[in-house]
Amino acid sequence: MSGKKIVMGCANYWTSPLHVGSHHLARGFVAAGFDVAFISDPISPLHLWRNNAALQERKAIYRAGGKYDMDGKLWYYVPAALLTPYNKPFLRNRLLYRHWYRLTFPDIVRQLCHHGFSDVDIVYLDSVCHAFLLDCLHYRKAVYRVADKNSGFSKFTPAACTQEKQVVQRVDAVVYSAHSLAVHVAQMQPKKMAYLPNGVQFTHFAGHSCILPAEYKVLPRPIAVYVGSLQAWFDYDLVAYAAQALPQMSFVLIGPDSMARARLKSLPNLHLLGPRPYSVLPPYLHHADVGIIPFDVANYPELVHSVHPLKLYEYMACGLPVVAVEWDELKNLQTPAELCRSHDDFVAALTRLAVSPADRERYVAYAAKEDWSARIKTILTEMGM
Repeated sequence: MSGKKIVMGCANYWTSPLHVGSHHLARGFVAAGFDVAFISDPISPLHLWRNNAALQERKAIYRAGGKYDMDGKLWYYVPAALLTPYNKPFLRNRLLYRHWYRLTFPDIVRQLCHHGFSDVDIVYLDSVCHAFLLDCLHYRKAVYRVADKNSGFSKFTPAACTQEKQVVQRVDAVVYSAHSLAVHVAQMQPKKMAYLPNGVQFTHFAGHSCILPAEYKVLPRPIAVYVGSLQAWFDYDLVAYAAQALPQMSFVLIGPDSMARARLKSLPNLHLLGPRPYSVLPPYLHHADVGIIPFDVANYPELVHSVHPLKLYEYMACGLPVVAVEWDELKNLQTPAELCRSHDDFVAALTRLAVSPADRERYVAYAAKEDWSARIKTILTEMGM
C-alpha cells in the first residue's frame, strides 16, 4: 500500500448487517484516496458461550487474519485477546481497558504493521477500547467520533467513561453526531470539537434495483418497515399497540431479532425477517409504504435524545414517508418526518399515510442533501487535510 492511510478503531465489525456511521465514513475515506484499516472491538475465549451468527462471522474474520474489501483499499480485522473489557466482574477495570491489546494473539500492533499501517495520516476512534492506537502507532492527526451518549448503554462502565475522557483530551478533534451531545463532549474538555451528523449513501438507496423482495410477495399492504437495531431502546409496546390497532397493515422488522422474538407476542401482521446484508436493504424500503422509528424515549431518554437517526435518511432516499416518535435531536432537525408523542398519535400518522399518496419526490430531495460525501469533507477539514 502507498499514499494516505487511516486506521479506524471501531465498535462494530466491518461486515455487520447493522451499518453505522463509521462504516460509511470508511467508504468515504477510501473514495478520498485513503488506504483504510478497519479494526473492530475484540473477541475473547469468554465469547464462546454465545454461539450466534454475528460471533461466528467475527471469528471467521479473525481466523482469516483479516480480509480485504473495496478493491483492496480497505483491510478489516477482528482481534482476539485472552481477556477483553466488559461489564462483568474482573473485566470492567481501568487496567484491562488500557492494556487488553497486550493479550492479543496474534499481536494486534504487529498485525497492523504487517499490513502497512504502522505510520498513518489519521487514527480514527469511535470505541474507547482502541485507545491503545494512540500509543502504538505513528500518526499525524487523531479524531474521536461520539455517535451516542455512551453512558446510556449498560456495557459502558465507569472505567470506560474514564477512558473516554482521556481519549477526548488526547485527540486533535472530537466530532459528535447530535446537537444534544455537545454539552457532554464539551465537559470532557477536548482540544477541538465539531458537529458531524449522520448521512446517507444516497446512490446506494435511491438508485438501487427495485426487485420486489420475496418476503413481500405474500404480505398484505400497506407495509410499515423498520430496519436497524432491535435492542432494549426499541419500543416494543408501541409496535405491538400499532400492529393490533391496524390489523390491515403489515409491520416488517429487519435486524438481529433475538430480543424482539422474546418480547413481541405473535400477531398475524407482525413479521420479523431477521438481519439482512446492507447491500440488499434498498428493495425492502422501496417496496414498503412507510418507514417507522419507534424508539422508547420514556425509558431510555439519555440514550434516545442523543440519537441522530441514520435510518431516517435511508428511508427517505427510497421515497418513504417516515413516522417516528418525537425526541430532541429529531425535533431540532425539522425533517419531513411525522413526529408523534403518544401511541395514538403514532397509529393516526400511520393511518393517514396509508390512505394518502406519499410525496416521494420531497423525501428523496431531502435525503439527497445529506450524502456522506459532505461529512467526509467536514471531518477532513477539521483534521486540516
